[in-house]
Amino acid sequence: MDVKMTKIKSEYHFSKWFEKNFRKLGYSKIIRKDIGIFPDFIMLKRGKHLKVELETLSSNFLLHRHDKRKVDEVVCIKEDVKLGIPTRVVKNLNYVGGKARISATIDSSTMNIIKIFLKKGKYRNKSHIIEEAIKLLKEKNE
Repeated sequence: MDVKMTKIKSEYHFSKWFEKNFRKLGYSKIIRKDIGIFPDFIMLKRGKHLKVELETLSSNFLLHRHDKRKVDEVVCIKEDVKLGIPTRVVKNLNYVGGKARISATIDSSTMNIIKIFLKKGKYRNKSHIIEEAIKLLKEKNE
């Protein structure tokens, strides 16, 4: 029997997939869903609340500088590095992302504006805000 691979383009798409399929992974309920802060989800599994971080690649957990002591499980599409904490690889998912990672240095007043945007809940994270700002700049300059 052929098993169809689901293509995941980003961590955002992975999060949406997870919200629809968490029961297949043994969780019984979403206590808190992804709101752009660490950890991504608080889940109920066998009567216990678990802090769950989603990563397309396990190495992103380190790249994002997450604290291993503040998460119970990492759920990823590909385990490209061992984290030394419970890590679950979701089979039948294929990460086809093509986004490049960049770093940005911003002043405190810009950071305060970003924090306001994040609190309002329209944006997933700082990168999402920067992406949207660049799109607006592009439209303005065309």
